[in-house]
Amino acid sequence: MSRTLTSALRGFGRSSWMAALLLVVSCASPPKAGLAPGSTAASAAPSEPLPQLARQHHVCAAAVAVIRQRELQSVTTASGCDPALQVPPDSVFQAASLSKPVFAYAVLKLVQQGRLALDAPVLQYLPQGYRHAFNPLHPELATQSDVVTDPRLGAVTVRMLLQHTAGLPNWASGPLRFEGTPGERWSYSGEGYVLLQRAVESVMQRPLDEVMQALVFTPLGMGLSSYRWTPRIGDHLLPGTKANGAPRKQVLMNQPVAAYSLYTTGDDYARFVIAWLRDPALQAMTAESPVNVDARLNLAWGLGWGLETSADGAGTRFWQWGNNPGYRAFVLAVPASGDALVLLTNSDAGLKLVEPLVRSHLPGEYKVLRSPFLSAGVLDTLCEVLRVCL
Repeated sequence: MSRTLTSALRGFGRSSWMAALLLVVSCASPPKAGLAPGSTAASAAPSEPLPQLARQHHVCAAAVAVIRQRELQSVTTASGCDPALQVPPDSVFQAASLSKPVFAYAVLKLVQQGRLALDAPVLQYLPQGYRHAFNPLHPELATQSDVVTDPRLGAVTVRMLLQHTAGLPNWASGPLRFEGTPGERWSYSGEGYVLLQRAVESVMQRPLDEVMQALVFTPLGMGLSSYRWTPRIGDHLLPGTKANGAPRKQVLMNQPVAAYSLYTTGDDYARFVIAWLRDPALQAMTAESPVNVDARLNLAWGLGWGLETSADGAGTRFWQWGNNPGYRAFVLAVPASGDALVLLTNSDAGLKLVEPLVRSHLPGEYKVLRSPFLSAGVLDTLCEVLRVCL
């Protein structure tokens, strides 16, 4: 595993930091979205049916959106629970870190509008400085905060925050402290996205959920997407589960957090991916300054997306994985063909579906499938083999 990747897997919050630490151990061993708002495409059966995969891996609920040539081909749902959970097409999931590419899309739109500049210091947009909440993973519980005075903050740019090179930790459960020199190397950071969120909110003079509604959700017809819990979201939300299908305690994300708090459906997220696939200018911006993540797997990071350089001349692929307690998610987009796959699940075992689904729906070799980011890790192994599900 590369040094930068190992560094990135430190400090994940709550479920994420523990899973990431054990992951290292285990490794050592409005564009038209194809449908009118509110409607759903007919299901198309993959070569490995989603219901079979969900049952095999005890994934209580999954939604898979398949995009072909920048058009929505299908949204398929399934339940692997016994008894089966009802998974209607408008089911809402926590998208976890799939929140980041959507937020980055809004940021790049603001760059195109001249409201933000990629290489401007982020403090340019925070004239009062940056007040950091001690527990950004649980902002509703945060009672302490600090004004960040480290002089390195002045060197942090919008670009660095989008591509995870600001030198910040993934999460800090106390004062925010730098782990490296801004711009020096890649290190995955949810804290960086929270910092950029504050800059966007300052520029727009609105909270993040309102900004995203105006810039993304309304224009793209994403009617069941939100960066915070609402009663309407709650009416459609599937509860998260452990890897064995047992329920997890539900935590409602009442405060928007750019790094992880997106609630969405398979259809809605597909609308975003299609809009992005139909915007060559944004794709070029996303990939114009990649930073190395894992040279062995041809993995890098762009502005809001993970990148994989194809060995077969098919161009750059764009991806992101998501990991919240009780939810796992994945997206992979191939601009050269206009194809993409979106997976949302309400299960800690959800990432086990990624490889068979990608191989069923997206022809070609994808080295990201061998990345530790997608490893189940020791916790899932304990649950699957010993039935100790934490």
